Amino acid sequence: MATLRGSRLGPLASIAAALAVAVAGLVASPAPSSTGALFTAVEGATGGFAADTLEPPSGIGVVGGASAILAWTPTVDAYAEGYVIERATAIGGPYSIVGTATPVSALGHVDSPTTDGTYWYRVRTWASSWQSPPAGPLSAAILAGVTGFRPCTAQAPEAGGDDDGYEGSPADGCSIDDAVATDGHSGSGTSTSCTSDVKDKHRFSAFALGVPATASAITGITVRYRAGIDSTAATNRICVQLSWNDGTSWTAAQLAPFATTELATYTLGGPLFLWGRAWTAAELSDATFHVRLIDVSSKPNRDFSLDGVEVQVDYTP
Repeated sequence: MATLRGSRLGPLASIAAALAVAVAGLVASPAPSSTGALFTAVEGATGGFAADTLEPPSGIGVVGGASAILAWTPTVDAYAEGYVIERATAIGGPYSIVGTATPVSALGHVDSPTTDGTYWYRVRTWASSWQSPPAGPLSAAILAGVTGFRPCTAQAPEAGGDDDGYEGSPADGCSIDDAVATDGHSGSGTSTSCTSDVKDKHRFSAFALGVPATASAITGITVRYRAGIDSTAATNRICVQLSWNDGTSWTAAQLAPFATTELATYTLGGPLFLWGRAWTAAELSDATFHVRLIDVSSKPNRDFSLDGVEVQVDYTP
């Protein structure tokens, strides 16, 4: 450990001047440091500076579940003010500050991520502008009761209309990333019914929702997609249906009219919307759960663009 030693100073004014310089140097520091200078007044007007390392808490632990419950043994540095809690979705980061705990005698913190997943935590002691090296990282599996939006990883056209669904770059219809799938001439008739056989249809699946088998209830399903169209003239919309049994049965369709020709995000369902039925976790597996998009226009030569389909499930853990 590096040590900064001040020379013996005579007049009290010289001591004050030296202390002012040291404090000014700390204040001007561009980032928190784990070490800092401590000034000790000694009888006879002598002064000394010694470097001290700000110690992190010890014995850190974390338990997952609906929230992450962190616990630790306080730092040995009584002059510290509290603790900074950092979180990341990967062990290597990047880490972001998600909370603080005060005073220095604090023994833990509860963090509540809004989506399911495995999270990594670190804890630092802080005092003024200093931060200690981190304690951790440690991981916790969170079942917050919401999966977050998940993109599909499989898709296929279905019979109906031109029988080709999104025939242009269909795989680009899964992730919302500005790469689009296209459906040119969206059907073979002018019907505006979601269930008409003259409309183009496409199925999306394998969302990796990961709803745990222990979930006591499914409370809502949200479908989000980003789409555009070559013209909003006439009647134009996308209808959405869900299947819980590998496409044998489908829910009643929910729909959204196009508000613009540009790519825009449309959301159907919600945290408390069940699409007309009760669901089980098993029915939301990749083997059974599917989303069907139906392109509907009173002008069958209308061209649709799809930038992605994502699903989020809310449930009671």
